Amino acid sequence: MQNLKLTLEYDGTAYHGWQVQPGLPTIQGALEETVKRISGEEVRVIAAGRTDAGVHALGQVANFRTNKGLALDTWRRALNGLLPSDIVVRCVDHAADAFDARRSATRKTYRYAIWNAPFPSALERHCVLHIPDPLDVASMAEGATSFIGEHDFSAFRAADDSPPHPVRRVVEARFAQEANRLHFIITGNGFLKHMIRIIVGTLLDVGRGTLGPEDLERILHTKDRQRAGRTAPPHGLCLIEVMY
Repeated sequence: MQNLKLTLEYDGTAYHGWQVQPGLPTIQGALEETVKRISGEEVRVIAAGRTDAGVHALGQVANFRTNKGLALDTWRRALNGLLPSDIVVRCVDHAADAFDARRSATRKTYRYAIWNAPFPSALERHCVLHIPDPLDVASMAEGATSFIGEHDFSAFRAADDSPPHPVRRVVEARFAQEANRLHFIITGNGFLKHMIRIIVGTLLDVGRGTLGPEDLERILHTKDRQRAGRTAPPHGLCLIEVMY
């Protein structure tokens, strides 16, 4: 039996997230159904990051086990020939038997894209959050540094999320700007449910001047979700890279 590692790109607009949900289109469901059409096998495709509904990926990593002895390039071409056009397999590799796309990952990098202009983008409307008002990007960048390090991110998790260990390590949290497009880039060893989107929503409050950059460390310490900002919409978020 082979353990195959997939590198995936997808537009999450039409999907109810990664994880299989009966009667709903999901990325995992589309992949598992496509593998079944190729090999006749019922497989479970495991992802490094179980992205939410509407969230995209450029570098999602997944794996599954198969007895079908196809060449790697044949697998890639067969999958791409049958998958919907908004899901693309960029690469298929052999993985060690112990490899698990989720458990073996050491870091993930996500990007949140903001279109900061008086007018929206017609071409990029499904992958950027439009903010028409001016933002104080310097203050947002200053505030973002508060998240670097090991912290209890309870203030930045979904209200229905209660993991026993809410501490995560963030090694990168920064902004990059090119013309009207503003990217928030964050890398860490893992993220709580909606954590990045809540961080972005709170940083937008800093950009608008309703919070100061110095307030973010205080919000972290409260561990109170009510102190942080709104959850930013999912369509601006993209999983960029998974590291092992």
